Amino acid sequence: MIIDCKECEMYQSSHCQDCFVMAVLTKGKDEPLVIDAEQEPAIVRLQEAGLAPVLRFRKKAG
Repeated sequence: MIIDCKECEMYQSSHCQDCFVMAVLTKGKDEPLVIDAEQEPAIVRLQEAGLAPVLRFRKKAG
């Protein structure tokens, strides 16, 4: 999964502050986040346990 914040309908809104992407990016928020299939189940478990924020990404229409 590749998540590019610039393609999110909530890009540069107040929702960005508590999005999973912002919690894990260290290089800067202008670079896409790549989550591979092996990482995704672990991320979901962390989110379900309340140890990581949820992914708020919503692809822009169009």
